[in-house]
Amino acid sequence: MLHLSLTAEQQRELQTVSRQAVGRVALRAHMILLSGRGCPVAQIALLHSCGEDVVRIGLHRSHRQGVVGLYDQPKSGRPPNDQLAGPSIDAQASQSPRCSGQVQACWSVGRLTGFLACRFRLRLSRSSVRRALHRMGWRWARPRLAPATARQPAPDAPAKRAASAAAWTQARAGLTHLLFLDESDLHLLPVVRALWMKGRRVRVPTPGQHARHAFFGALEAIGGHWHWADHDRKRAVHVVALLDHLLAAYPVGTLSLVVDNAPTHTAKVVARWAAAHPRAQLLRWPTYAAHEVNPVERIWGLLKSAGAADRLEGHLATLLAHARRCCAELAPHPVKLPAAA
Repeated sequence: MLHLSLTAEQQRELQTVSRQAVGRVALRAHMILLSGRGCPVAQIALLHSCGEDVVRIGLHRSHRQGVVGLYDQPKSGRPPNDQLAGPSIDAQASQSPRCSGQVQACWSVGRLTGFLACRFRLRLSRSSVRRALHRMGWRWARPRLAPATARQPAPDAPAKRAASAAAWTQARAGLTHLLFLDESDLHLLPVVRALWMKGRRVRVPTPGQHARHAFFGALEAIGGHWHWADHDRKRAVHVVALLDHLLAAYPVGTLSLVVDNAPTHTAKVVARWAAAHPRAQLLRWPTYAAHEVNPVERIWGLLKSAGAADRLEGHLATLLAHARRCCAELAPHPVKLPAAA
């Protein structure tokens, strides 16, 4: 008959384990406490509905190792079917299925699993193949369309960048007022932005009939002052009206106005205005570069996030009221000077 003699300290430690641990660890601690109180192995096994060998193993492990013996030992698990499964899956996934006589253009987990079993006698489950793909750095994602040829920089791009850099230098010295101009459409169709949500995915309704409204803006580089106007459509005459407003807002000194190559900025009426007002100099962004470098894009993002993101106003007038308020209350946004300036 196997009995354990426990000290008072050991009893306190085992009682703590039996209360705080879970599963088999708490069960074994309780078995040892019963053995320390004189209960035979058969009675302990009957109380816990287990075999006597289970009780004896727990008692022997506790006698040799103490409380540490109550915990399960780490298990190695089943060995992998093939030590070269990962490299084999990686090598096969790196080739198009058509290289192996398949009709399909890309691999799926099921197709790759079947091919490995038929061609290499490598019999794996789909979950094993999927885990191996993740382990080898593969991920399931949608490709993106890309132009057939990369966009070549415009021949006049260096000259335009040099002119913008010179305008930055003059603006920092107080010799000119540097402003960035742009326009954007405000759509009744809600703008979708990421947000915290709980439960089911948030659904944003769409309008039955779409509508939009044009906003024109100019951001002063040094002070970050925002000048704006809105109209029902994008027209070159509205750009001219904004240019007239800027001349009145800065009556002293020259103006360096940076615009992109949109049709409203290259229209003849804008060119005639520039010729008639030598105090204002129109500078152009390089082709295809305005969307990435124009600081006004940040203002449009703030405007749409605050007034039109993730909700349907229902009426364009309500949306315009929110947008106009955002423009009127917009805090100064000084532009960060580029390193090349």
